Amino acid sequence: MRNYRGEYKSQCIYGGVDIYGQKDNLANGCDVVVGTPGRIMDLANRKALDLSKIKIFILDEADRMLDLGFQEDIEKIFNKI
Repeated sequence: MRNYRGEYKSQCIYGGVDIYGQKDNLANGCDVVVGTPGRIMDLANRKALDLSKIKIFILDEADRMLDLGFQEDIEKIFNKI
């Protein structure tokens, strides 16, 4: 969903900020989503982020996330994809 100038629309989603603003931005369409596991799961559970349409999934610093105890969240995200 490029804009009229050929640019991609992106959204960064993470906790500690208003989730409703993030939901609104996602509802307006988005090409690239970057987010934390917890907020990705929260928005997916609220049906604001459809993970079934993902074409490319990049998990940056997976080893660090596993060390911090995010394995269950990461597995849930993979299962929704």
